[in-house]
Amino acid sequence: MIKAFSFQIVIRVVLILISCLGFAWFILNEFFFTSFGAFLLIVVQVILLFKYVNATNYALVKFLDALKSEDYSVYFSPSKKGDSFAKVLEDFNLILKIFKRNKIEKEAQFRYFKYILEHVSLGIISMQKSDLALMNKDSELLFINNAASEILKVPKHKYWHRLSSQAPWLAEEIIKLKDGGKALVDIGSDVDRKQISIEVLEMVLLNEPHLLITLKDIKSEIEQKEIEAWYNVIRILAHEMLNSFTPIGSLATTIKLLTEDDTGKVIENTVLEEDDLKDINIAASTIKKRSDGLLSFVADYRTIASLPAPKKSKLNVKQFLESTMVLMRPQLDPLGILFKLNSVPKNASILADEKLIEQVLINLINNSVHAVRLTSEPEIIIDCIVELNSTIIRVTDNGIGIQDEISKQIFIPFYTTKKNGSGIGLSLSKDIMKKHEGDLIVSSQPRRFTRFSLVFKN
Repeated sequence: MIKAFSFQIVIRVVLILISCLGFAWFILNEFFFTSFGAFLLIVVQVILLFKYVNATNYALVKFLDALKSEDYSVYFSPSKKGDSFAKVLEDFNLILKIFKRNKIEKEAQFRYFKYILEHVSLGIISMQKSDLALMNKDSELLFINNAASEILKVPKHKYWHRLSSQAPWLAEEIIKLKDGGKALVDIGSDVDRKQISIEVLEMVLLNEPHLLITLKDIKSEIEQKEIEAWYNVIRILAHEMLNSFTPIGSLATTIKLLTEDDTGKVIENTVLEEDDLKDINIAASTIKKRSDGLLSFVADYRTIASLPAPKKSKLNVKQFLESTMVLMRPQLDPLGILFKLNSVPKNASILADEKLIEQVLINLINNSVHAVRLTSEPEIIIDCIVELNSTIIRVTDNGIGIQDEISKQIFIPFYTTKKNGSGIGLSLSKDIMKKHEGDLIVSSQPRRFTRFSLVFKN
């Protein structure tokens, strides 16, 4: 192509030189009209030479513009440019075709990875680190997936200032962790409480620092791990204690029978003193009483580890609550406790095991009775609210309330603040709600109120 191009230039320059010589000869011989025609011929040849040379430059500029603007639809037709340009234009078309294919492949990969990130349960946010402290409208979020939007309960904002204004706690935590790190944050309402694990990673892309922020709601996972851990402890305790106390109880029963007659009186013995026989009888009776109590104690705790799967059916909430109140009222009325059912949506319903949920309500009402025993005007109120994604049954009392440090432990098996409490009521109730794919949540203000909310997902 280069040889053909050079040959074309030489031929055109030679023709221009010949035309110039002819123009000079016509002028010298005073052929003015002919010389004018020779001059026009020279001008035309020069213009054609420029057009021929610029044809290559035009194709090159067009090719570079296509690359710069990523417009790979440009096509160079060799037939219109002459054979000398055919190979160059063919190469231009091939390069544009390769770039176009690479762009399509990268776009497909981008969409593929974006689809994956949009459908993982881990919340992901990406942004430039330089935009972190800025609150202007130009600071864009590079990426925010569906999981992050769901966890934060905010739309998928494009700009950082909008996200930070709706989730200021997140902005504060990210600023603290801007150089990388992890944090655990409690957020949400009493009904929809979350524990969010936040991790911030710094990375450099094209010499520009970026932040990759990941969010995960770990509340349910933590609670499940706690429950499983306690179940293992309970099973071990129950096994070991039953193995120990069964022979003790049997031995105590034998000793007691040997030291008393059929009427239950201590038998006479010529070998042992009467006081000794009485001491043996008292000791044996005490051992028997204590072992029976411990056996009952272990049996109670075993119910936590062997909770049956709920047999769910559709329950009308109002009818169910009214039935439970009829069951509990004879116990509360003599204590002077105001026990009432507030408004319940007529068509409110839940999918639940009636016996298990009734047991949860009985546990909660009994706790409320204990909480209001020193209140001058005690009251226990039950109501129900229906939200977009959940139906919530609430038990509220105006008792002594629960301190913050205690409220974090009340659902742990064995933990109790009652003198004679077993510590299984609330942990059992919590587990029953978990088996219903719901939750049991407590909200309290000391000396004002305590509210337990049974949350059922719609």
